[in-house]
Parts: sequence; C-alpha cells; structure tokens
Amino acid sequence: LVEKVCTKKKIKMRRQSMLILAIFSALLCQVFSSGVFELKLQEFVNRKGLIGNLNCCKSAGGSAPGGAQGLQQCECKTFFRVCLKHYLASVSPDPPCTYGSVITPVLGSNSFPVPEGSSTDPTFTNPIRFPFAFTWPGTFSLIIEALHADSPEDLTTDNPERLISRLTTQRHLTVGEEWSQDVHSGGSTELKYSYRYVCDEHYYGEGCSVFCRPRDDAFGHFTCGERGEKLCNPGW
Repeated sequence: LVEKVCTKKKIKMRRQSMLILAIFSALLCQVFSSGVFELKLQEFVNRKGLIGNLNCCKSAGGSAPGGAQGLQQCECKTFFRVCLKHYLASVSPDPPCTYGSVITPVLGSNSFPVPEGSSTDPTFTNPIRFPFAFTWPGTFSLIIEALHADSPEDLTTDNPERLISRLTTQRHLTVGEEWSQDVHSGGSTELKYSYRYVCDEHYYGEGCSVFCRPRDDAFGHFTCGERGEKLCNPGW
C-alpha cells in the first residue's frame, strides 16, 4: 500500500513538473519572440561617384570633380548604416536607435543592385532583420545612410565627409507578408528599398501579440486559426 501511495505521488510530481515546464516554455516564447521588421536594400545609384559635399569619393589622377576626366575617376566604396527607431515627428539620425542598428560591409561601388550577402562578411544578410520581443506598435522611424569607405576594413560612420546620402523617414506599417516599396532620391543619388513586418512562428494578430502553438498532448488538443484562436481537435 505504501509503495502504491509513493508511486502515485511520483506520478503527480512528474505531471506537475511537466506542467511547470510547459508553462515556462510558453512564457519564454512570449517574452523572447514576437515578430521581425525586415528591410530589403534593393538598388543604389550614385551617378557621379560623389559624396555629399560634391567631392569625389576617390580621384586617382587628382583631377577636379568638375572635369570630365575627374568624373570618370570618381569611385566610391559604398556601405550603409541603418538605424531603426520608434516613431518621431522629427527624425534625428543620431543614436539611440531604439529598435536596432546595422552597419553593412562595403557592398558595391557607385551604382549597383544590393546583394543578398557579402563575401567579406558572412554575417550580413539582405533583407536586414530587426527582431522584436514585444508587440509591434504599427509605426517606426528609419534612417539609411550611404557612406564611402577609404578601405573595406574602415567602416567608421562618424566622419561627415564620408556621407554620400541620407534618408530619414517615418511610416505607419501593418503586419503582413507583402513588401512596401519605396524610393529615395536626392541630388545625384537614388536608393530603392522595401520593408515589411511579419510575425514569428506561432504569433498572430495586428501586433503579433497573440501566441498559439498547435498541440495534441496532455496539455491540449487544438490547432490555430488565422488570427491565433485555438480550434479544438475533433472530439475535444
């Protein structure tokens, strides 16, 4: 009899431990996952190879930028700084970047389609992803700077003489798979880019705040609907 009682207690304790573990796992997912803002840099055009102060990025022959020969020799080593912030009526390019920031490797010269990756930096991917661990607010501010690097190893962004172009914008954005397309033009430069916000797996709703993971075990028997509602399995 004592042995049976002990066995029942052990089974009960195991069930309680499994329940605690399941609850903890669900809470962990809800704390550390929600959705992701994705930015796709598509194409950059710098028609004359000039930086923002209208000087050449590089002039091998030392010719003045105003001459035809000088224009031909202007060649930039272009990389980007991306800063994602909360919605601001007046967007400042200065930190902090409340939702995250990225500095890319050198991705091209004057004009080029932006690649999906980089041979010099295997950690870089395009689209650029900014994970969120909280409900998507539906608005954001975005800064994208194109800069010239004197060498591929020198990616400092605090020298204003390296700045080729700067985009600052703020937008409303609903959650969805469809990409929003945009173009920024200024002077002799143009940047084509797109962006979207998508929920992580098992997250639903306008702000990716509804959590639902299908299961068929001791803790539930259901699938998930399009809005994250739990749909009971047949017979449950």
